[in-house]
Amino acid sequence: MQMLSVQQTPAWRTPLKDPRAPASPEDRSPGVGLPSLSEMRDGAKAMQKELAARKVQAVRERRDALMLMVKIDPRAALKMTAELAKELKEAVKDFVDAGGKNPTMGEMKMMSRDAQEAREAADAAAEGLPVEDAGSEATTEAETAKIDAEMKRAHAAYEAAYATAFDVADDKDAKADRLEAVVSAAMSDAGFFEQVKLAMGELKEAREKIKADWANLKSPNKEDWKVADKAMAALEKEIDMAPTGAPEISDAPRAVAV
Repeated sequence: MQMLSVQQTPAWRTPLKDPRAPASPEDRSPGVGLPSLSEMRDGAKAMQKELAARKVQAVRERRDALMLMVKIDPRAALKMTAELAKELKEAVKDFVDAGGKNPTMGEMKMMSRDAQEAREAADAAAEGLPVEDAGSEATTEAETAKIDAEMKRAHAAYEAAYATAFDVADDKDAKADRLEAVVSAAMSDAGFFEQVKLAMGELKEAREKIKADWANLKSPNKEDWKVADKAMAALEKEIDMAPTGAPEISDAPRAVAV
């Protein structure tokens, strides 16, 4: 069975490289240093999500033992389903407390569409950055002086236009980076809840097998079913109450080393 791993908090901002800026070792990995308080909080939430995912995985890994117990001792198996349902409920609660969301299919499509449109706009802005005209060759000293003056004015105008266009392109790139990080986090969150639902389905499968074997001498009684039903209902409620929508991404992004 494949191990579920929840995505760590993304360091989503990779600023555009301004070709006018001097290349230096310090410029190669901007923003890398001691983590901020925001990054520390994000890291703690990511770890809490990871632990919740491991709880779900641990439940799923006990499926074979549960199904074997169904055949050997249906009553004990039903109690086991109740215990596992409680563990799943706790995992969901921990995941939500860490900021996890349960996005709908419609919300996922909207997030993906917004990210794609933002990336296309960012690419178009980056491709549309102005290019400086090299000018023409001079033949006389007078022409050279005149062309030099014109080139200086043109270069100043180019610098101003480029700076404005670059800021616009960088803003669009930042928006696209953020939306792509949101989509990535949403896919990770949705993956967690998919695993929870698969685990819950396996518990329900065991319950159905126990019900079908009602003539077994070790079949559970009404009180056993009452306790098991209560645990399953609590799990379903925890899933249903989980917030939907886009996951939250830190407003204090780190730059990614390149």
